Amino acid sequence: MKKITTFWNYFQKNEQEITNAILLWINTEEVLSQITKKLDYVSRRIGYVIKSPKTINDKFIIIFTGNGYRKLFAKIIALENQVPALVNFNAQAFIKPLEDTSEYKNGTNEPCNCGNYEIKISELQMALLDYNIATKQIKINLYLPHYNELKHFENLEANIDWIVMQVIGEIAFRKHIREIILHQMALEPIGLLSLFELPDFIDYLYKINSRKKTRLI
Repeated sequence: MKKITTFWNYFQKNEQEITNAILLWINTEEVLSQITKKLDYVSRRIGYVIKSPKTINDKFIIIFTGNGYRKLFAKIIALENQVPALVNFNAQAFIKPLEDTSEYKNGTNEPCNCGNYEIKISELQMALLDYNIATKQIKINLYLPHYNELKHFENLEANIDWIVMQVIGEIAFRKHIREIILHQMALEPIGLLSLFELPDFIDYLYKINSRKKTRLI
């Protein structure tokens, strides 16, 4: 895949400039726009996210995402596999589901920056609205503490999709999420699940319905 090699050649050559744009805010908008432009040559439907290192010894991670579209899988995997030796970056194919939920359980997780507002995953709660056994897709009600203030933001629904994708991973999001309906959190929410429990909840639905057998009498 020559276009992927071209992308990585550009990235490797400009790695220090990209690092400065992220760490020092030097020409940040211009640099990130240039990465997008170079990635567009691979596919206009592939996006990227840069994840900051957790410790001083870790590297940045550039995550390539296609919102779960299967036709993009080969190119996204190739972007990960063909990454050259980089000083400050690693590459990752797809947005992966949460592995460690401890910080979400105790509420110490950092909020997600959604433009002019922030949302903490640990504060979001959900309830099942519908589950289609045939397609294995669900509709959920999602409850936000400040929905009444946030609902006026133009990109709220897109940002919520992005947040849910970070919880369950982009492949599961594409496969299992049919619709997300937003609501204001009740003063005393009862019978709701925390959003970070969604991966386990989907597995539970899948398993209990897989065990059912239809009998004709």
